[in-house]
Amino acid sequence: MNKLKLISLIKICAFTVFIGRAYQLYFFGGPYRAILWDESLLTPIVEGLFNYTWYDYATSSTVNSWIEGFTKFNSFVFLLAALCSLFWNQILWIKPKRFIMGLGLILLFILGICMVKDRNYDFLQLFEMSIQLSAPFLLWKNIRIDSNNKKLINGLKIAIGLTFIPHGLLAMGFPYRPGHFIDMTIIILGVNETQATQFLFVVGFLDVLCALLLFVPKLSKYALWYMIIWGFVTAFARIVSGFNIDFISSSIHGSAYLTVYRLAHGIIPLIVLLLEMNKTTPKIRVA
Repeated sequence: MNKLKLISLIKICAFTVFIGRAYQLYFFGGPYRAILWDESLLTPIVEGLFNYTWYDYATSSTVNSWIEGFTKFNSFVFLLAALCSLFWNQILWIKPKRFIMGLGLILLFILGICMVKDRNYDFLQLFEMSIQLSAPFLLWKNIRIDSNNKKLINGLKIAIGLTFIPHGLLAMGFPYRPGHFIDMTIIILGVNETQATQFLFVVGFLDVLCALLLFVPKLSKYALWYMIIWGFVTAFARIVSGFNIDFISSSIHGSAYLTVYRLAHGIIPLIVLLLEMNKTTPKIRVA
């Protein structure tokens, strides 16, 4: 696969991340109140800097409107970043598109921090977003897409590992096993809870193992094939488990975006595999 096709994959990947998140925030909101309504965290700022009582702040319709406005603003930025990603080479205004992409990356990171806070400081949630940040970062930094660029390949492998290891640990039950993992497994595979737990432990172990094998030269391609397949499977599992034949439009509306922004979990390993397959070995001259 040539360089232009690889760049197209990167642009599509960044587009799916941003458009999925834009849809999520516009229709379903975001976890920003986990921080903005944290009394122990914000009371010194609210009462000391703005001279509000916490009760007035927490019950203010104006504050609530500001939070909703901030959420919609993030959704709008993600939409612009999605369009910039898709038409990256066609947009000639370099500084504006890099500004939008950079702002989109910052807001994605802030979203990740709020997710951590919303889930009782579960920092594994932030690491899981590493893959989703990768493609936008490559565009923003204008990274050279070259099969012999070791820093690029190793950087993407680290991002993949930082996503698959936390995901694998959670599936194995360390430090806990998310309930929706079990629910999705039961719905899709038609198994009972015990069988779902056993299945999740096995695939979680494989996630962690393959993340380590990424850095073993002779085995990395097999690990990448697994991650490509499993990355897409876990992405589409969201829409499959949430699908209801009696409420087609509402079920797609409520779960498709979860699949869209997770497509990166399969696309980024695919990009790394293609880069490794296109590596050229320096020719050795024989005297």
